[in-house]
Amino acid sequence: MANVFNNVKDAPGIIAKAAAQTLKDNLVFCNTIDMADKSDFDGKNGYKAGDTIYTSVPARYIPQTSFDITSSKQDSVEEKRALTLDTISTIGMEIDSFEFATEVQLKDTIKRFVVPAAESIAQDVERRFLEKATDATFNSTGTAGSNGFTVADVLSGRTKLNQNLCPRGDRSFLLDSESGASAVDARKGLFQSSTEINKQYLDGMVGRADGFDWYENELITTHTNGNDVTGVAVNDAAVAEGATTLAVDGLTNTTGTVTKGTVFTIAGVNMVHPITKVVTSRPQQFVVTADATANGSGQATLSISPALYAGSGGLQNIDALPADNAALTFVGSASTGYAQNLQYHKSAFKMVSVPLIMPTAVEVAAQETVDGITVSVIRAFDVDQRRMITRLDFLGGLSAVRPEWANRVTA
Repeated sequence: MANVFNNVKDAPGIIAKAAAQTLKDNLVFCNTIDMADKSDFDGKNGYKAGDTIYTSVPARYIPQTSFDITSSKQDSVEEKRALTLDTISTIGMEIDSFEFATEVQLKDTIKRFVVPAAESIAQDVERRFLEKATDATFNSTGTAGSNGFTVADVLSGRTKLNQNLCPRGDRSFLLDSESGASAVDARKGLFQSSTEINKQYLDGMVGRADGFDWYENELITTHTNGNDVTGVAVNDAAVAEGATTLAVDGLTNTTGTVTKGTVFTIAGVNMVHPITKVVTSRPQQFVVTADATANGSGQATLSISPALYAGSGGLQNIDALPADNAALTFVGSASTGYAQNLQYHKSAFKMVSVPLIMPTAVEVAAQETVDGITVSVIRAFDVDQRRMITRLDFLGGLSAVRPEWANRVTA
């Protein structure tokens, strides 16, 4: 009598869960930042690319020195940050069958097809989220073009975070292997304990020093400056309070470019203490949030972050609005690329992975979430080429919720 095997129950669901778990396990940057709370996007049975959800940023207040608050009551301005679901990562593949007679067959399929596909999605998502986070970060230290990573280079970034009142715990430092090798060799005796040093051989973690957990990550962003980084100045006699754009001139005719992610300072514009609003002597750094090209007169409008707030109140971040003809000073040289190693608190950025709208008229449709990471599996017939196609899909987004709690260490 022939042996009879019962099909493995819920094979699609098992595969979707294995893919989500593999994706989660292969993320470094994404596992060290905040995940959007389910309440931010609950109540919908699926999302599509381009949808936006919103997450809140706590209001900021200025302490008063008197119990009488009759004339000093403050508005509660709870800022919102958009989490646009614009990060799609999809892999389509041919798998002969989803009719698994044995657990061995199911495990073999997961090992041969699902795990490699999920690992590739993890690399893709990590790279794109890390690029978004870096482009949103306006604090920058280090010396462009140098990869020395002295103790001072690392501590100057720590100082930047402290000056912006970043919480002391949950700080991470991502470096590519070239930067990591240089930094670790220069300070290998300075990690807190031998058990921490041992971690450099596990999961990309180098150890803990200077208040950061150090990780190697080969997906660190390289930022390339535009071809105009000298002679650029403000071209606006009355910059508006709260402005997120800045008119400039001094670019090269129609070919001058300033690239997204470029960091700069403005002469005469200094940062203030986030709470007391006391003026410091430190220039406020800004980042360009969209590529810009000069018009025929060498002028352009830069989209920038943070917004310019010089008036009194919880949002104030600078001591004065930019003056007309104030010079811009950019980090790095023209048309040159620099590695952007990243220091950050976990709440500087927030990511989300959402459930997708799922079809019903297909052979297989399953979706699973593991620790906030969602992956869907769909199997359907391709009528154009008469073949069965299986696909894994991820949809998510990232927002810089507290970009002042992050710092680039430019190399």
